[in-house]
Amino acid sequence: MPISSPAATAPAAPSGVAPPVVVRPITIMELGDSITAGVGPKGVDNGRAGYRLPLTRLLEAGGYEFKMVGARSDYSGTLDVGDHEGWPGYVLRSFPSDPAPQLLGDVTRRAVATYHPSIILLMAGTNDLLRHARNSPGYTQANVARSLDMEIAEIFGLDPSARLIVAGVVDSPRVSHAAVTAFTNDARTIVARYRRLGYRITMADGMDAAVPRTAQFFPDGIHPVTDGYDLMAAVWFKAVGTALTEWPAVNARAATNATVARTASGQPQH
Repeated sequence: MPISSPAATAPAAPSGVAPPVVVRPITIMELGDSITAGVGPKGVDNGRAGYRLPLTRLLEAGGYEFKMVGARSDYSGTLDVGDHEGWPGYVLRSFPSDPAPQLLGDVTRRAVATYHPSIILLMAGTNDLLRHARNSPGYTQANVARSLDMEIAEIFGLDPSARLIVAGVVDSPRVSHAAVTAFTNDARTIVARYRRLGYRITMADGMDAAVPRTAQFFPDGIHPVTDGYDLMAAVWFKAVGTALTEWPAVNARAATNATVARTASGQPQH
């Protein structure tokens, strides 16, 4: 059964005439780095949108009414896969030792405030972990996990009713397998804490193991090939279905049962 926003209130129809039914699609924002954008191995733009194309096809086949939203439309070729918030080269949070543009702050605030998406698919951290692998000061495993925590806090500080699906990073060979596993476990712990507080958040379980850690699937050691992106899409599709079963999309932004405690900076307290 398709899951979408219910019929909006329509103007009164003449007597004996059924009012028109207006169905508003759910809006989905894909937020992350180059792997969200769909960059191919060695930075190639193959015009297939990474996981975004196969995810779009899976959602369409599943009968979902949806629209992808975001400020970017690149890495999509001529494909009608909607917009996105995939930012190549971005880290979750930058440290002076090895600086990079970051998702935390302006990018996330603008994206959530502009689009108020029904669902946010968040996968980021690969660029942070690449710096961790280089032993760049600041990019410790604990700090990268804290950066993810801060990003989630910022999203819920902007929209406490958001539905947020968090994925661990894929098992890119240029990041140690132990670091990928640790980050995924940290993410799972963070997500569980927010769920206990009443937020609508869940994990896209299995993303860290979705793409085989081989040169065949990661020729540049970072970005998956097309078949790898297809495997990622299947993980996202399952997670979207689970999230919308638990928290069906509604026309108006639903109020969460969670009480959002704010600090002086406006961020949720933990």
